[in-house]
Amino acid sequence: GSQTKTVPTTCQWKSAVCVVTPPIIKYSQDTVHRGMLNAHITSEMDCLYCNRTWDGWLCWDDTPAGTYTTQNCPNYFPDFDPTEKATKYCDETGNWFRHPETNRTWSNYTHCIAYTKEKLKMAYILYYMAIVGHALSIASLLISLAIFFYFRSLSCQRITLHKNLFCSYVLNSAFTIINLIFVVNNPKVVERNPVGCKVLHFFHMYMLGCNYFWMLCEGIYLHTLIVVAVFAEEQHLHWYYLLGWGFPLVPASIHAVARKKYFDDNCWMSVETHLLYVVHGPIVAALLVNLFFLLNIVRVLVTKLRDTHRAESNMYMKAVRATLILVPLLGIQFVIFPWRPENRLAGEIYDYIMHILLHYQGLLVATIFCFFNGEVQATLKRQWMQYKVQWGQRRREHCSMRSTSYTTTSITEVPAFMFHHDCNSEHLNGRHADDSELVALKARETYA
Repeated sequence: GSQTKTVPTTCQWKSAVCVVTPPIIKYSQDTVHRGMLNAHITSEMDCLYCNRTWDGWLCWDDTPAGTYTTQNCPNYFPDFDPTEKATKYCDETGNWFRHPETNRTWSNYTHCIAYTKEKLKMAYILYYMAIVGHALSIASLLISLAIFFYFRSLSCQRITLHKNLFCSYVLNSAFTIINLIFVVNNPKVVERNPVGCKVLHFFHMYMLGCNYFWMLCEGIYLHTLIVVAVFAEEQHLHWYYLLGWGFPLVPASIHAVARKKYFDDNCWMSVETHLLYVVHGPIVAALLVNLFFLLNIVRVLVTKLRDTHRAESNMYMKAVRATLILVPLLGIQFVIFPWRPENRLAGEIYDYIMHILLHYQGLLVATIFCFFNGEVQATLKRQWMQYKVQWGQRRREHCSMRSTSYTTTSITEVPAFMFHHDCNSEHLNGRHADDSELVALKARETYA
């Protein structure tokens, strides 16, 4: 037989489990086996730990003495928050902590319900923030579309791209509101898992892609206009329609098929899947390409302004500035989305910022591309001045007709010094013009 040798061991803790690691030895297989057995026996004596256990709610693994073990709260209780942590303490003697009142082993689940009410309140706030944001977006976008369609002086290819971008945001907001009201806020629908809610999710993903690819169309158009074609105005827009409305169908369809096959949760509501990158990946790519185009446009325009000081270059710079502001604002959620802070207060601030960026995009787009647009403002001011002139002219004509009527009916009955009508003020000694009829009536009675 082979000589038995004592095998030194080192006891260390990995992932809350006592692991005994024998050193590398070059003996016979029998010696190695005996050494491993010896190490296991040594670990039983030298390493104190609490045995794995089931407390009725969760299974707790072997835990070193004098340490806490933590895991997420169970998700099968409706009032438990699965993002919070439950803890269990293994004391210095290698026994699970016992509650002093009951003298039974005790796991700490108090944090599972500590912030449930606050989080529920915040969930409602975020829910209504989303509804209000998309409602305001739809209202502002429809007003902007009405302005673009009503004033023919605003008709040009760039405004046509704006119209399509606005339409995509209107549809996206409409689908989002329908989804929030009739699916997210209706657990019975989610439990039934009808096909309609998945179709709604598909259109939501499709319109989300359309938003960003129409924004890419804006960047490509300006880049072609300013850098490639040197201020040539006319372009073939059918390629833009294909990119803006056609291409987003591809990632949305792939996502729907993959979701059905690999992650077919109820109404496809879960965000805990990497399949979302099928849609988000092309969006991020579109944002990066757009940012490159816009920075190149700015470089060209700055050069032209420095060399020629052309007013045309300055005009295009204003158009580019709006798009350059929007691209980072609309894309920042895809950059910071994966890194939600663990801290509760920081996490709440993060949620509010993300909801504003996500659900008020339509309002932001309408404000920058329409309401803050210099051409639109000039057109609206011009229309308002024309309206004031026309309204003032109709008012003077109406005033003149009433004055003639009063003179005809009362000239034989009222002395001139007793009745006077001022057309400009339409008032008689502080009274409305209708009071003049009362004066004339009293004059008739006096001279009857």
